[in-house]
Amino acid sequence: MHDIKNILELASASDYDFRRSANPDDQLKHRFDDWVSYYRLKWAIARVLQPKRILEIGVRFGYSAAAFLDACPDATYLGIDVDSEDFGGHKGAIQWARRITPDSKADYLIADSQQLDEFPGGPYDLIHIDGQQDGAGSIRDLLKALPKGTHILFDGYFWTRTNFQHVSEFLYCHRDVIESCVILPGYAGELLITPRPIAPTPGRPSTSRDLRSTYTASYYLGDCGGFEEYKRDKGLSLGDWRLRAVADLAELPPVGRALDLGCGRGELSVHLARLGHEVSAVDYSDSAIQLAHAAAEAAGALRINFQCADVNAADLSGYYDVVVASDLIEHLVPAELDRLYSRIAAHLSPHGLFIVHTFPNAWYYKYGHALRLRQAQKLDAYVPLEPRTRYEQLMHINEQSPRVLRHQVQAYFPNVLLWFAARDLASPFENLRRRFKKNEMRLAEDLFVIASHAPVDPAALSARLAMPPITLPIGLFLEVQEMPLTASPGSLFSAKVRLINKSHVNLKSQVPNPVHLSYHCYSETRQIVAFEGMRTRIPTVRVGSAEEIEMHFTAPSLPGRYLFRITLVQEWVAWFDEPPQSLFAEKWLEVA
Repeated sequence: MHDIKNILELASASDYDFRRSANPDDQLKHRFDDWVSYYRLKWAIARVLQPKRILEIGVRFGYSAAAFLDACPDATYLGIDVDSEDFGGHKGAIQWARRITPDSKADYLIADSQQLDEFPGGPYDLIHIDGQQDGAGSIRDLLKALPKGTHILFDGYFWTRTNFQHVSEFLYCHRDVIESCVILPGYAGELLITPRPIAPTPGRPSTSRDLRSTYTASYYLGDCGGFEEYKRDKGLSLGDWRLRAVADLAELPPVGRALDLGCGRGELSVHLARLGHEVSAVDYSDSAIQLAHAAAEAAGALRINFQCADVNAADLSGYYDVVVASDLIEHLVPAELDRLYSRIAAHLSPHGLFIVHTFPNAWYYKYGHALRLRQAQKLDAYVPLEPRTRYEQLMHINEQSPRVLRHQVQAYFPNVLLWFAARDLASPFENLRRRFKKNEMRLAEDLFVIASHAPVDPAALSARLAMPPITLPIGLFLEVQEMPLTASPGSLFSAKVRLINKSHVNLKSQVPNPVHLSYHCYSETRQIVAFEGMRTRIPTVRVGSAEEIEMHFTAPSLPGRYLFRITLVQEWVAWFDEPPQSLFAEKWLEVA
């Protein structure tokens, strides 16, 4: 890693003065005295890094070029400038840059970096990006620099709040491919980024096969939804609400044969096998299959056959009672989807269900996010220009609109039901009970589809997924497995709770009367401190099964010793610590 202390010491001791070659007609010459230390810092960065090849985006009068080449006389340099008055530029200034670097191995190109698909040449030891432009332009330049630069020096990190916010968002989205970044405050703020070696981003993929190498263990264990829960319990629970919603739908058909397409880490495959299905699980990623095997081994003896294959080349036989494609179809081009839907239609049993979940709803990014941006601009608030993660930008080659998705599936299945859901999936089946307004459709980020050869009744489906009131005594048991003994005032903390269902009804956090974990809090003298505790949603806890759930709490704001009575609550019906259920567990907590 570069020696930051050495850079700062060199800059402080340097006598380099850019004014010796500055243009006397520069309209910003009143700032020259302020810029002396600014260009000494650039000189020192180049002297420490000793780049052999330098690329600069935004040359202007060439003051940075002169500083870099004075510090590294043997370096080759390419400067790209649009040669206009926009974004702090000055038309004709690049001619002065040529004039003050005559004896260096310097070349200049008049071009708009925003219109380039990629930077020419490369790799470069140092890429310098002038940040005096809008946030979107800065991000586009940084994206092109990532695969080509050993070091990227972004100038103007603190120049405007807009630049700071958007470039910070860039760092967040690309943190997995950045080895380090160092902020050097000063006149405008220098951001020195050291990327990890990465392959250049390919052009628009023609098929999903072009993306196969991107589905790595790092992706499945660091970005793909539900990765934290997988790492915690090796796929034995469905901690991600997307997976839980798909699992609820997969429990509707009769137990028989199941097909999990794009199985990823294998959580749904394990869940289907635990229901009693004979499962075929398919994914073309070696890393995914290895993780899915580990989940299956942790679960014990289950009937799961894993295939490391493209979903359109996998061996399919006979008929399947349930077919699941969770977050798969946005990774396949239309021609691949046509083939897949045709294959599934041929292998789905007469009363079987083909269940699809996809994120995002393309309408959300096209209309909903655009609306958020406009609203934020009116309030001078910040919303990221690009809502997608780096992996989404790379892997989502066919984001689905509701109309296109419905039309394509209907070409192969006579009965298709499509609905919308909000991203937090608090009520993933709400749209089955009522028609969403147009604006709700645009703001809903998730799409679900059920396709079948038999008729699909949305009202009947909604009724089977709903949680009705529980009015009779039931056989439920609570065990607190882990809970801290102390917490700070007002802090959030969690506990691991085991919920055992020996009743006659499945428990769900679904409308109209969702069941949640919650608590009452009492003082040491048994005075009520909080009767309505935080709610924790639960996965579907089927009759005869048990689930381990991470439960959430808020500590009281005053120090002391408190008793937490942990129980269930069915909203608008009853608390389960009351008779006849009398279901609760009590734990003391010291707030200090």
